[in-house]
Amino acid sequence: MKKTLLAVALAQVCLPSMVYADTSTDEVMVVTANRFEQSVKNVIAPVSIVTKDEIDAIQAKSLAEVLRRLPGVQVVSGGYGQNTEVYVRGTTSRHLLVMINGVRIGSATLGSADFSQIPLTGIERIEFIRGSRAALYGSDAVGGVLNIITAYQPGETLAELSAGAGSDGYYQLGGSVAGAIGQNSWGKIALKGEQADGFSARKEPYEQDDDGFKNRNVVAEIGTRLNDNWQISLQGYYHDGESDYDDGYFDFATGDFISTPNAQTEASLYNVAAKAGYTANDFISELTVAQNQDEARNFSDISDGSKIKTKRDVVNWQNHYQFNSELEFGGGFEWYRDSVSNSTTVLSEDERDNTALYLTSIYRNDMGLQLEGSVRTDDNDSYGRNNTWQLAAAYSFLSNYQISANVGTAFKAPTFNDLYWPDSGNPDLEPEESTNYEVSLSGSHQWLDWRVTAYQSEIDQLIAWAPIEPGSTIWKPMNVDEAEIKGVELTAGFNTGPLYHDISYDYLDAEDSSTNKQLIRRSKHNAKWNISYLLDQWQFDASALYKGKSYEDAANTNSLDAYTLVDLAATYYWGDNLILRGRIANLFDEDYVAKETYNVQERSYYATVTYQF
Repeated sequence: MKKTLLAVALAQVCLPSMVYADTSTDEVMVVTANRFEQSVKNVIAPVSIVTKDEIDAIQAKSLAEVLRRLPGVQVVSGGYGQNTEVYVRGTTSRHLLVMINGVRIGSATLGSADFSQIPLTGIERIEFIRGSRAALYGSDAVGGVLNIITAYQPGETLAELSAGAGSDGYYQLGGSVAGAIGQNSWGKIALKGEQADGFSARKEPYEQDDDGFKNRNVVAEIGTRLNDNWQISLQGYYHDGESDYDDGYFDFATGDFISTPNAQTEASLYNVAAKAGYTANDFISELTVAQNQDEARNFSDISDGSKIKTKRDVVNWQNHYQFNSELEFGGGFEWYRDSVSNSTTVLSEDERDNTALYLTSIYRNDMGLQLEGSVRTDDNDSYGRNNTWQLAAAYSFLSNYQISANVGTAFKAPTFNDLYWPDSGNPDLEPEESTNYEVSLSGSHQWLDWRVTAYQSEIDQLIAWAPIEPGSTIWKPMNVDEAEIKGVELTAGFNTGPLYHDISYDYLDAEDSSTNKQLIRRSKHNAKWNISYLLDQWQFDASALYKGKSYEDAANTNSLDAYTLVDLAATYYWGDNLILRGRIANLFDEDYVAKETYNVQERSYYATVTYQF
């Protein structure tokens, strides 16, 4: 890869609402912020973009490793294939909407996507919007929206094979092909298999054995342009995985801890989407019909476990109209049906429909003023109607500076387990509701781009499982909790000679409003420093992550110490076809605790060879 192309890739990474004129003349485009393609410099909301080139350069092995580098994100993970929690501006994984190519995925029984089972296969880029976006996307978009884009990139021609190996018995093999088919059509397919022996997921008294994993992934797409106005495509994604984990229980009769031998999870995910797009002058319309499924089975030597399956059918029709040079409108219709099944437990209701309409508008003039407004109404046959709205404004001044403000409402729907679990579900639950505020000041200079954002979220009617009365063994979910989250994000990107720096610092004050205690596993102080260096055929990447003290319990009596992790990666481009990569993770072999009773990986080493045809 040529150095200029690497510079372009680096220019697209991480900093919100900015492009870097000193490294690229191309505008970076995003689609997630307002559901249509626009230049990132015209997006008011904080947005981070991670490209395929950057994922390859840092040699990330999981989505969690990519996300933990981004501003506003805290990741708690017990290793590959293990349960992964993602906190965005203090909200939980349940409050982050996850999509593949604009189609929501995730379990309707758990209420979130399983980040440990989302592979990096075939990803072209990741768009991550921080802050409420429910006025465009509905439920779950409380803390932000994560859109994983695997779609074929126009003009892309690629054929490559890769193989890699690393610590704890890790190895992977993959390949991908993408390109034009004739004059008007295109196709893409990417395959990857990986596995590892792993390490013991949890500390004693849990079983001390290696907890490995095995994954197989396929991403595919085929499409054609019918004429100057119409194009159609079919996109598919499939993941099949197996992972070991540690489990057990206390036998109160004997006082002993009993480990569950050979506990395993089998998971399969798929998403299939058919899209038809129409473009004419200033009008764009796209119809998407999709289906995805999230299936998991936990079992061990002493239990066959249960198979839990969530299926979602989706129809989304979205439109965008450029009224004139200053004013544009968007809007659409969205319907989806969630259905669940459990091989051992029958829920009182196993299907629900959600129908939504949404409208958005953007005004932008030559004087530096930009205004945005969005409204959405969701009608769900389980919990009723929810209306959300969002307003934003930005003003550019002195040619290099911008001030912006954003306010909006959001909600999180109760899950099927919350509503309908036998003898415990509460069908009278209301959705969680939130109001979110943020203000930002940013600047763009010849060698430095920076942004400071202050935000506040007030979340009401939080759903929590609790005893129906003191001392009762029967627990039910209830709308009982409230949380107030405040924070400040500082991000900056700058060059010092051949070094490119991407740094961020997050101050987070996330409290339970009823107790004034810090919410569990959220650190008040987080800092990240990512560095890239280009030298002829070499690229070097380093990252340092600091996570401050956090608490493992609601009473804030059990604290987890702060820690710092450092990773190093190097890439060598040997001729026009061969790419050699190496990585050292946890360079200083930090002995830290991310989650009580869970182990973390020690210093580890990885190498990858890629041949491009």
